[in-house]
Amino acid sequence: MAPNPSDLVRLADLRAVPDPDTDPALQRLITAVSRTILSAINRPSILPRSYTETREVGRNGLLLRAYPVTRVDAVEVAGVSVRPLVPGSGLLAGYEIDPADEAPPGRPQMLRFGTGTPFGFGGAWATVTYTAGYQVTAEAALVPPDGAVVAFQPYGAWASDGGVTDAGGSALTRVASAPAAGQYAVDGAGGYTFAAADAGRPVALTYGYVPADLANAAREWILERQAYAERVGLQSKSLGGQETVSYRIAAVPDFVRPVLQQYASVVPPC
Repeated sequence: MAPNPSDLVRLADLRAVPDPDTDPALQRLITAVSRTILSAINRPSILPRSYTETREVGRNGLLLRAYPVTRVDAVEVAGVSVRPLVPGSGLLAGYEIDPADEAPPGRPQMLRFGTGTPFGFGGAWATVTYTAGYQVTAEAALVPPDGAVVAFQPYGAWASDGGVTDAGGSALTRVASAPAAGQYAVDGAGGYTFAAADAGRPVALTYGYVPADLANAAREWILERQAYAERVGLQSKSLGGQETVSYRIAAVPDFVRPVLQQYASVVPPC
């Protein structure tokens, strides 16, 4: 059974040695718990993806639902395209986005309009297309002689490829395997392979990741569900009349709830 794009942990994070008899069931449990967590924190995804929202512009701007925002692709207010504000240009018309927190969990970000934007203060509807999700952007690396580079992954495990560029900003081409000069391949754990001809070439890696504490919460919840499978419906048991063992049964385990609260989106869907 293949992993789901919404999975917060990998099968290898829970089992060092594959077991073809039980791996499919464990993979289903990984996906089920991951989807439950995403629902609990009110997010369709935590990895970089595109969003389009249409909302009424408030006095201070527009609070975007998904975060951290990595790129604003287009903004229209009342059907009119709005450009970004350019610092130091003296222009007062346009938009800017609040900076994102460097480390997770992050916070919702406001899209703000300049005072010279004539339709930017109340009563108008804005449509914003943007990209948001947990991402390491342009992580610097130098291709070694053997062509193997492992992403640093400072905040959590590598989860999706966002592309590779060279020192001049030109994009390298991703291939499945055996890359030639100007190409790269990547596995499912953040291991990049470059051509021997590119040895010594500076590159920049961009990739999505799952925050470590969120992944650990998913892993612990999955292990709890595995243990529960051995005692379905059992709340307590007596051992020889001398000792009683009680089990706490909750929709969201107590040891998971505080982590999820940090990542919960409080902005309602558009």
